[in-house]
Amino acid sequence: MADSLYQNDFVLWTEQQAQSLEKRDLAAIDWEHLLEEILALGRSEKYELQNRLEVLLEHLLKRCYVNNIYDNRGWELTVKEQRKQIKRLLKASPSLKNYLSQIFGETWEDALSDIQDLYPSLDFPQDCPFPDDLESLLSGVFWR
Repeated sequence: MADSLYQNDFVLWTEQQAQSLEKRDLAAIDWEHLLEEILALGRSEKYELQNRLEVLLEHLLKRCYVNNIYDNRGWELTVKEQRKQIKRLLKASPSLKNYLSQIFGETWEDALSDIQDLYPSLDFPQDCPFPDDLESLLSGVFWR
């Protein structure tokens, strides 16, 4: 029953699981799917952090290395927004700080690759010119 409900009406399944947990009705808990969903929540937070870090690095690169004769404000606003969202993620889940340091190198490579594809005629630094310490990355102004 729980298996088909999980597959056919996820929202109802979550509501029933919450009620069972609230009542401490352990026999009614769909342990297999509940575990799967809890692990997925953690993966989702990690995925969001990595995506936001990649967008942040891409827009820092654009702002610092792409000569935009029109207006850099859009890139700066994106940098500001990504920083704000990363700070919120880290405040809600401080353990993600460790994950951030684990993924920084890979995320830098992805961001650099995307920007090089977008601007193939420009030379971008192969090594990250931005600090990998969290405080500086989330607050520093790297352009003038």
